[in-house]
Parts: sequence; structure tokens; C-alpha cells
Amino acid sequence: MMKYCIFFLLNCILLGNIQAQEKTIWIVRHAEKDTTAAQKKDPPLTALGQQRALDLANYLKGQEPKVIYSTNTSRTKQTAAHFLAKPVIYDPQLLTPLVEKILNLKKVENILIVGHSNTVLETIEAFGGSRPFASLSDEDYDYIFKLSINAQGQVITQAFHYGAIHHKKVN
Repeated sequence: MMKYCIFFLLNCILLGNIQAQEKTIWIVRHAEKDTTAAQKKDPPLTALGQQRALDLANYLKGQEPKVIYSTNTSRTKQTAAHFLAKPVIYDPQLLTPLVEKILNLKKVENILIVGHSNTVLETIEAFGGSRPFASLSDEDYDYIFKLSINAQGQVITQAFHYGAIHHKKVN
């Protein structure tokens, strides 16, 4: 009987470690930025962008990210502002260190990355995910990408919409 108890406990520990390695990574482009101030190098979000940031928090309610990564711009940080976790700044030109850091996180299952239209798809590919579209346009603010990475490292990429939709639904 003692042998079975030890076997059961070891299996529970091993299964717990495997499950802890599974991750869900949410990747979004920042919400709508203020394009009326063309001279600004770091434009803030518009009122619509502020609403979309709130919509993002509502969309991920119940799956709230424990760790958030954002580029060092006002619009990406404002997009992530409605979560408890404070954004960790990353350089979108250095994706390999970001991927390694995230994949090595222990006991963190939900992660959010806020990037830009010209970095989101490359970020998906850096994790081994499939690019769901050839490119994102300057108007693509409503997509959210979900990367599900299992314990064996297999990546499933899904694209969804959140907030006000201005595209044909993908699902």
C-alpha cells in the first residue's frame, strides 16, 4: 500500500510540473493611437484606444495575465494599463531573449505581450507559432492572438477579435 501511495504522489508531482510548463501567450497590437499629433514621436492612445484597452482587460477576465511585456512606448503601456501586473519593458528587435525568458518562467501560465503592427506577427513566429496573416495593416487594432504552448513545446496559434470590430470575423 505504501508503494502505491509513493507512486501516486510522484505522479502528482510530475504532472504538476508538466502542467506548469504549459503556457498561454496573448499577443496584441497596442490600441488606437492619436495620429492627429503627427509631430509626436510617442503618441498616446485616443479615446477609442482607451476604450479598447479596457475591452482587452474585459476580454481576458478570468485568464488575467500574471506577466505582461510591453515595448517602451506610451501607447503599448496604456494598452496594458488595466491589468494588475505592471508591464515589463522589452525590445521588439530582440525577440530571442524575450522568448527564452518567457519559456523559462515557472508557474506562470498566462502572459500578455503588447507590441506594434510591424512586430506582432514576428513575435508569434519567434515562439514557433504560425503567422495567421501575411501582414497587419495600420488599422488592425482589434486582433488578439493566442499562442497555446504545451509541455512538449508544440504551439497552436489562434486569432480572435476583441473590442469594437472593424473586420470580418475570423472565427
